[in-house]
Amino acid sequence: MNHFYSTLLSVLLLAGAASAVKEVQFASPLQSLTIPDPELLENAKSKSPDEHAPQQGALETNRRRFLPRFLTGLKAENTVREQIAMGQVKLGDEDDGIDLGGKDWVGNAQVAQARRRRKEDAVIEKGFDAAMARYDAASAAAASKASTKQNPNQYQFVGLVDKSNAKKPISWHARPKPAGAKWSVRLLHVNKDVIVKDLFDRGKIDIFAKYTNTGKMKTTKEGDVEKPTNIPIVTTKYEVRERSLKNLFNFSPKHFFTDSSGAYWRERRLRPGMYTDGETVYESSYRYRDGRNGMHKMGTLSQFLSSKSFDSKDKEKILKKLKQAAPDVVLEL
Repeated sequence: MNHFYSTLLSVLLLAGAASAVKEVQFASPLQSLTIPDPELLENAKSKSPDEHAPQQGALETNRRRFLPRFLTGLKAENTVREQIAMGQVKLGDEDDGIDLGGKDWVGNAQVAQARRRRKEDAVIEKGFDAAMARYDAASAAAASKASTKQNPNQYQFVGLVDKSNAKKPISWHARPKPAGAKWSVRLLHVNKDVIVKDLFDRGKIDIFAKYTNTGKMKTTKEGDVEKPTNIPIVTTKYEVRERSLKNLFNFSPKHFFTDSSGAYWRERRLRPGMYTDGETVYESSYRYRDGRNGMHKMGTLSQFLSSKSFDSKDKEKILKKLKQAAPDVVLEL
């Protein structure tokens, strides 16, 4: 009974662990659409009753070549099996001379059956290989006829899609067409976000952010009336720079000698004091065991401004800083 419950518990734990696994999604940095040359398209039978209707085709790929080839071999294999079952194909097992009347007749029968099965497999394999060889020969002959068709285009045109540019979303480029090329037009969409993320993960670039206080305050609606608040509107501008000796590979001697953390892989310590986002007042805290910064909520900004424990000059400095100065701490979600 205890073993049963332990097994059930282990199954439940495995089920919980499996449900916690998230699917990983990969975003391709390059998304392309290639339009092949019409001369290389496979001719498909048109389903339209009109004989003069244009026929639709598809570019021949390894998958399109493999499936009909493999189907031809399977059909030939089934045909040979049926012929063996009906006795149309002789396996030549009449002269085996196996004695089924002796003492070990069971073993002799098994040996005879295994020998017959090997002969059947050999005949079926020969039929499969012969059908595949005939199909390859027919495909090679058809390909040699199709190779005589060539597209007259001497250039390949590539269109780069840039959704950020509303005036010119696609920029076209041309290059001489290489020998043996099967396409003349291609659309290419570059996912810049994926490329930047990959370069950042490999340590090739660094991302710098500049936060600017616009001096404008957010408003809240109370009914039909909008009332201003003390929450500033902060804009962000990002820059991507290559890691090199010019920026010391994102190493700052000033931060190394002045910050309390002292190491780049730990969060840099915040200066002790109180911080506000225009709505709530926080006090900085630091957890030494984890090396993490934190904020302890003290109260609202209105309570802070109405408190008599602080000088009026300090309150004016805080209100002025909310309207003009750049933020000290930024939390991006």
